[in-house]
Amino acid sequence: MLEDLITNPLFIITLVAIGLFLIGLIIAGTAHQNFFSLKEKLSKVETSNGLCAYQVIEYGIQHNKQKTKLFLAGEKVDDCYDYSNDAIILKEEIFYGTDVASLAIASHEFGHSMQRYNSSFWFFLCYIFQKLNSFFSGLCFPLIFIGLIVWLIPFELNIIGKVMIYVGLVAFLVTFLLKIFLIPLEFNASKNARKFLKNQIGIKGKELSQVRKLLNSAGMTYVASLFATPYRIYQALFRR
Repeated sequence: MLEDLITNPLFIITLVAIGLFLIGLIIAGTAHQNFFSLKEKLSKVETSNGLCAYQVIEYGIQHNKQKTKLFLAGEKVDDCYDYSNDAIILKEEIFYGTDVASLAIASHEFGHSMQRYNSSFWFFLCYIFQKLNSFFSGLCFPLIFIGLIVWLIPFELNIIGKVMIYVGLVAFLVTFLLKIFLIPLEFNASKNARKFLKNQIGIKGKELSQVRKLLNSAGMTYVASLFATPYRIYQALFRR
């Protein structure tokens, strides 16, 4: 029976998926660790203009004649751009921050709102992809792991486990492809942020270089988002 199991294509594919799970955990963990390390370092570097991040973003919204709203995030909400409500949401330390890290992060989210008002094709396409990704990413790995357990249990209806594995693998593939399409949107938002800070806020020299470095580091977390599901599971299980 063990021999048949090892040569079974579905079992091999499942092992590959689990391998990707573990590799993804390492890649995502490393990328996030590098980003947060640099973020912590630059959070201690004050900007030359001394403005709070929210003041910079409010200026950008008014200057570009946008209707984007700016909000303080709740306790469990990360910094983000809310596509549905055209709103930038920032945590308190970023919202009121006068450091380079706060400026870079807030400007990146503003870069997404600029995409909206520039009528970017990628923006509207990726908006749909993001909604689909949220749905499929929550399905893939739970279905694969539970399906594998059910499939290996010797009982007549273990075909259910086999079906669950197939559905989970398809969901994993769809999630992977959707995230590939989302990566250019994130890099473009960072590009918009750098242009905004340079041309409209007057950030330059070493300060602009530090912003670029942090946004590039953040870019690697977007690439790592291809494997973000296992990293989120790890955080949920082992971090409070």
